Amino acid sequence: MVRNIEKYAQVVSLRKRGFTMQEIAKYCDISKSTASKWLKNEVFSAAVTTVNSQRAGAENAKRLRLMAKSRGTERKARFKDTQTSALVEFKNYQSNPAFRSGLMAYIAAGDVTDVNKVRLSSTSLFLHRTFITFAQDFLGVEKNRVHIWLLLYQGVNEEKAMKQWSRNVKLPMGQFYKNQYVQNTPKQPLHFGAGNTIIGSTYHKQKLLTWVQQAEKQW
Repeated sequence: MVRNIEKYAQVVSLRKRGFTMQEIAKYCDISKSTASKWLKNEVFSAAVTTVNSQRAGAENAKRLRLMAKSRGTERKARFKDTQTSALVEFKNYQSNPAFRSGLMAYIAAGDVTDVNKVRLSSTSLFLHRTFITFAQDFLGVEKNRVHIWLLLYQGVNEEKAMKQWSRNVKLPMGQFYKNQYVQNTPKQPLHFGAGNTIIGSTYHKQKLLTWVQQAEKQW
């Protein structure tokens, strides 16, 4: 039984105008549970809940769209800044033999399609070592961000191959991803498999691609 008829009438009026239970409770200085109890048998109240839910969904969708647009603008700005600094660095680095050899290693065996990570694939341990040194010295990649996995042929001893790669590219075995095996046998025996050096960084990939583009234009 509702004791405060005047306040009850106020609650009903606010609810019919589309106020939420929380808003009504605050406005009328009552608890949210009291407002819900007073309105639980009112058919129109359920309809208001449905409308409010739909409105909240639409507002959330709008908010998400605005957030996505904002993030897109931020990404474009970061990309522009990365590209600008990469152009300046290329100009300063390009006469350095170590820079040229590392970048040429990537041009020869690196992936240029995936924008989210750096990946170099080759059977040459020397090529991987050259590029990893380049990545640390010029791209500014921390050593613990560099990973590698091996593509091995049947019959290859996995542990022996990993030790050989670890020793040559100077990465601890803890930074190796899970290796993969292929069934077919190569024409030329690959005792230590093919290595894939991975650096998961959009920033470093953007910078590297800018350098690749400049090298292809100027060298």
